[in-house]
Amino acid sequence: MIDEHQHACLECDLLITMPEQISHRSNVVCPRCHHVIAVGHNNARHYVLALCITALILMLIACSFAFISFATSGQQRTIGLLQTSTELYSQGYWLISVLVFVFILLLPILYLLSVSYIILSSRFALRLVPIVWLGKVIAYILPWSMAEVFLIGVLVALIKVISMADITLEAAFWAYVLFAPLFTHIVFIVDNHRLWRWIEDAK
Repeated sequence: MIDEHQHACLECDLLITMPEQISHRSNVVCPRCHHVIAVGHNNARHYVLALCITALILMLIACSFAFISFATSGQQRTIGLLQTSTELYSQGYWLISVLVFVFILLLPILYLLSVSYIILSSRFALRLVPIVWLGKVIAYILPWSMAEVFLIGVLVALIKVISMADITLEAAFWAYVLFAPLFTHIVFIVDNHRLWRWIEDAK
């Protein structure tokens, strides 16, 4: 039987006995594959909640303002982040349009909202959504959240077209540039061990 202090490495499935306390800025590492299993952080709940709120604000800005402006041959066009999906749909690429919307926008937002709800539930006993079910949803959607992949793709595309047009990087672009690494940092801090400990506290 697996006790509550044992945790399976997500990379190699080795069962590891977790310490009761993890010192600030220290890591619990799998002795077999050296995968980081848990990260120590003081006041992690407050820290992660503040990061999630900041990331959601940045995403709101990224979706509300112009993303990139192009000017060539006397013509100028501005595109927003949401238009990356709608433009693909209007050109008949409906499947790619849906995938872009889901992987780049919807899933990261759902992840941030879910983590925020779990943190608040562990402090204020919220019961609007089943906590264990929400933890399973997070585990399922996280591998499909590709905010940083989208940003890298945009940067590569800009390198290719910068010689063909005058490009202006608008407010939404810079908001997303801040959002992507912040989202990655949140995912790193909210390791599986910490997430399920919060879920246990919220039960």
